[in-house]
Amino acid sequence: MDARETNSSRHSSSRAPKQLRAKALVRGRRAAMRRRARRIRRSVATFAAALFSTAFLVIYVQLASGHDLALAANAKRARAQRTLVAGTSDSSTNSASTTTS
Repeated sequence: MDARETNSSRHSSSRAPKQLRAKALVRGRRAAMRRRARRIRRSVATFAAALFSTAFLVIYVQLASGHDLALAANAKRARAQRTLVAGTSDSSTNSASTTTS
């Protein structure tokens, strides 16, 4: 045996119990952090999936029942435009008929 080996084995044997406990403590803390990170990731992914599914389901049911908001807005706009056009043509015919009488 070499002098360095003997000296290092004596040195490591005196610190071995403390080092082993410290390493075990670090391993335990690291495992706990990994479990916590995994739990947080899973809960965020679950929440995102549930939120997306809910939003998709609400929109799908609304469209399937015939309540399309985009079509309703277009219909309302077209109705307002027809009323406006009909109102201006009616007023022009009314004013023309009053001038002739």
